[in-house]
Amino acid sequence: PLEKDEKITSMIRMSEFEEDSFLVMVTKQGVIKRTETSSYRNVRKGGLIAINLDEGDELAWVRQTDGTSELIVATRGGMAIRFDEQDARPLSRSARGVRAITLEEGDEVVGMARVRKNGDATVLTVSESGLGRRTEVSQYRLQSRGGKGIRNYYVDRNGPVAGVKMVDGDDDVILITDDGVIIRIPVQEITVQSRYGGGVRAMRVAEDSRVVTLARAPKEEASDEEGPDGEPDGPAEEAAPEESGS
Repeated sequence: PLEKDEKITSMIRMSEFEEDSFLVMVTKQGVIKRTETSSYRNVRKGGLIAINLDEGDELAWVRQTDGTSELIVATRGGMAIRFDEQDARPLSRSARGVRAITLEEGDEVVGMARVRKNGDATVLTVSESGLGRRTEVSQYRLQSRGGKGIRNYYVDRNGPVAGVKMVDGDDDVILITDDGVIIRIPVQEITVQSRYGGGVRAMRVAEDSRVVTLARAPKEEASDEEGPDGEPDGPAEEAAPEESGS
């Protein structure tokens, strides 16, 4: 059973608890913790402590890795940092963790992605206003854990970042708003742009609503289903051109 004011924030499927695999956890306040999956082999009915959280912080992202992955951590305010997971040494279940990214005041982490270096893998960034943009992984240079990172998205022009995902060219992406609207579109409808680009209209968002989460999904055959406004979902619309000098 859950404790008072406790909620489930992440779920991961695991078939084996191998010695050379890890659970990497990131909190909204930018703390990262890496623990061997074998530490969770004997889970009690009441659960096990996975991370010691600071007051006001919460665990939001968990990924299973082989210990050699590179990670991208992105913030609502448009910053992102790419670093080697080995920069965060393995810790016990009860440990707090270490700094993944240094946040500006009022900012928070909105996503963590494992870098995939296959041919067409890109970093998908989606704004709360429904704009989406894919960017080549090479534009996110490898840095040391704990820094402020680099500019990923210009939120003053395009709205805060809702989340990031590593996607392949043949994936679909599912977007969900805070008023319960959900759409699924092919990733290929979202253009590849530089980190200066604002993206294209991936989802039409109602006034006073915002995109709150996104998920990667296997490609689905096209259908004639209607979009959230009663019209069939068509190709993504290009947003206004962005200047690259700021």
